[in-house]
Amino acid sequence: MAFSFDLAVTLHRETRRMMRRSKVIRRRQRDINICKSHEPPQPQGMPFDLVIEILTRLPGTSLMRFKSVSKLWLSLICSKYFTNRFLKVSSLSPRLYMWLCLDNKKKLLLSSLSSHDLDVSTMSSFVVDQNLTTPAMEGYSVSHVFHGLMCFTNGTHAQIYNTTTRQLVVLPDIEESNIIADEDSKYSIGHDPVHDQYKVVCVVSTRKDRMFLPEHWVFILGGGVSSRWRKISSPCPQHCRFTKGLTINGRMYYLALVPSIKPVFVRFDISSEETRLLQAPEDVTWPYQCFQTAVIEYDGRIAVLGHADLVEDGVMKLWVMEDEEKNMWSRKTLVLHPSQMNMVNTNNANGTYYLRVHGTTRNGDVILAPHNRIRRVIHGRLHVLPQGTTLFYVLLYNIQKNHLRKVEIEDGSNCFLNKRLDVIGLDDTENLMYL
Repeated sequence: MAFSFDLAVTLHRETRRMMRRSKVIRRRQRDINICKSHEPPQPQGMPFDLVIEILTRLPGTSLMRFKSVSKLWLSLICSKYFTNRFLKVSSLSPRLYMWLCLDNKKKLLLSSLSSHDLDVSTMSSFVVDQNLTTPAMEGYSVSHVFHGLMCFTNGTHAQIYNTTTRQLVVLPDIEESNIIADEDSKYSIGHDPVHDQYKVVCVVSTRKDRMFLPEHWVFILGGGVSSRWRKISSPCPQHCRFTKGLTINGRMYYLALVPSIKPVFVRFDISSEETRLLQAPEDVTWPYQCFQTAVIEYDGRIAVLGHADLVEDGVMKLWVMEDEEKNMWSRKTLVLHPSQMNMVNTNNANGTYYLRVHGTTRNGDVILAPHNRIRRVIHGRLHVLPQGTTLFYVLLYNIQKNHLRKVEIEDGSNCFLNKRLDVIGLDDTENLMYL
């Protein structure tokens, strides 16, 4: 009997120990899966819809602090359901992102919030309010800004930075590619609306025997430690990409060269991962080094804006893709009102100043940033290189209204004035996605 009693006690204690251990394992597993959850936990004592409505109207910086309130709040804010709801419901004033080059050539990644007006169509200034620089960014440059996510590249190396959560993830190298080269690797971020996934698309290309050999590689963000680059198996027409990617409604577009040395547009469907070549406008002059022709989004469609004559004559040309299946383009000429000419030809007495396009805002304003025109002869050819500027402002041009306005960049601390500035782009999205 004593033996049986001792055995029963031992079994009871072992069972309780195993139950406690099981609870710890489940709790740890729950914490790991918190940021991958599609459904948030149900808060007690307050209507669920009310909690969501309140939190989605708060800025991302506040939500990052609220995650430490409790495990319940952490689960709620990090859930994929809330992250998607926050993207749709939250209203954020636009932010301008830029590099600031100091005297020692060190670069700072700064963020400027629009002041006075939340409406991008009426705002009058940006105010530098955040320094987003991290040591891991040294030696890297920004290749793409999309939905609050930044892609940094250094040759064949890439990393993704969430400007809201301040999380930075170094992407693995594409080791399986046999043609990857530093100058031919271009990365872009896109969203797959069908599977609700963010993807990084890398286009690798090389030229051999008068033929272009391209490869498309895809990396799914938020896939965990097991995520890796995957080569697209669908056939890819011969081309060599030479511009950044522009993502519109789940499709990525970029300009590329084909064996005939004639530029074409490449459309990459982020969901189906299929590639198609589209004819570019025939009467467009593509100055490869002058940065006077830009690919932009116009009314939900891909468009080409030629602004080579903007500073001198106040004239721009716009080509809009009307029908992708039939490769039909429309064209029109845009002429600034004489009263607006003083905004585009300021500080251009020596012809050393020009405007460069940095995308469009959500309401369709084209972002034009001033740059210094640096001419250099390389291998017997004249090249115009992009350089930053000490002019702290951007121009926003509304194509439909043919209206141009100047938006100042203010530095409240007066620490950054007269430094060399390089605008990256404008984004009005905060993203809580866990990378």
